[in-house]
Amino acid sequence: MITKETARDIYNIFAQIETTEKMISELEQAVEQEDKKVPDIIRDREYHSHGSIVIEIPYFEAGQFVKERGSRVYNISYRSALRILKNHKKQLKKELKEINS
Repeated sequence: MITKETARDIYNIFAQIETTEKMISELEQAVEQEDKKVPDIIRDREYHSHGSIVIEIPYFEAGQFVKERGSRVYNISYRSALRILKNHKKQLKKELKEINS
């Protein structure tokens, strides 16, 4: 029998997978479109043809996230972000499989 908590975990993982898949799809389309229309000469100073992504990393203290003490990582390329998202999706599917075992 599936408990309420297990059902909630399964739902949350499926929701994250769907969100991640949507982000991957939209980011892949954006990269593809930009690669087609941006000449090699037009690049930002980090050599990204279409900008970069920022990841916020919250600070964890005493069992809670403390946003004010977190940090950000700047200038992550779209291609790197795609690798991160695809890896995240793979991990979520692994977690789902473990729950269903």
